[in-house]
Amino acid sequence: MDFSELSRLASGHAEARIVQTAVSLGVFDIIGSRGSEAAAVAASIKADPRATELLLNALVALGLIKKENSRFSLTDLSAAYLTRSSPKFFGEMILFDASLWDCWKDLETAIRSGSPARAPDMYQGDPTATDRFIRAMHSLVQARGDAEILIEKLDLGKARDLLDVGSGPGTYPIHLCKKFPGLRATIFDLPGTLRITERFVAESGLKDRITLLSGDYRRDPIPGRYQAVLLSNIIHGEGSEENSRLMAKLYRCLDPGGKVVIKDHILDDSLTHPPVGAIFSMLMLLTTEHGRCYSFNEVRSWLEAAGFRQISRIPLPYPLTSSLVIAEKGR
Repeated sequence: MDFSELSRLASGHAEARIVQTAVSLGVFDIIGSRGSEAAAVAASIKADPRATELLLNALVALGLIKKENSRFSLTDLSAAYLTRSSPKFFGEMILFDASLWDCWKDLETAIRSGSPARAPDMYQGDPTATDRFIRAMHSLVQARGDAEILIEKLDLGKARDLLDVGSGPGTYPIHLCKKFPGLRATIFDLPGTLRITERFVAESGLKDRITLLSGDYRRDPIPGRYQAVLLSNIIHGEGSEENSRLMAKLYRCLDPGGKVVIKDHILDDSLTHPPVGAIFSMLMLLTTEHGRCYSFNEVRSWLEAAGFRQISRIPLPYPLTSSLVIAEKGR
């Protein structure tokens, strides 16, 4: 790392806030496919013309829009990811990140105290926060292509019933059910989340094959028998003891020969690589009681203690930043 990279890291909040503010104001939607001048954008968002032009110039400098004479237009990237009409709209995730601004402000306090900067309620305390969080998860998966990659890595052709624990918007089981016509899915999640999940499932046209089951995996039993269980981005929100208990609970609801599939940031034994996982652990410090990202050996220890075997790790390709850990229940 050189000085320029250090300087960029130290001031990265400025670039983030520029992008977050532009998405919040709807700047990219207003520019649209035809382009626009600064005065017209300012009028549309009811903002100061001078300040709006400064924002647009900054977005040009960041490579997110183009400028020719006095007219601004979208790049291919901003048209694909930053306009609401695009199926790969990433803006919901950007707005969720913006909502965490106060959490990051309190990072020093969290480091000193070891306590989260917000109530660790999985965004269930306020319906607006719940909606923002769940839509952000869907936005991220759709924009990055996680679901398309996942269904290519998983062969669930022999499974009849899939359990997705903490599914959020239900994006993965929706894609899996579309690929495997004989598959039925049960989504087990918190009641506040399921009110939003229900909309995504209805839009998918799969209400007859996807069941929503309300509960808390920390406290409640998980009914039913399954041949596959999906646990995507769950273990990083829990402490090691809770994760170990969860693996034992999932083992009990699987048929012999059934598989558990864990998708998450999986670190090396130093807990520093890949970097995205080590950095993401800081967000878990800010928003959960005991969460962080774990190494493959840590995950394997929970699975082995529960009785699973044939435990393997499958790194997922770029631009994904996570891995799959797959284990089987003995026959």
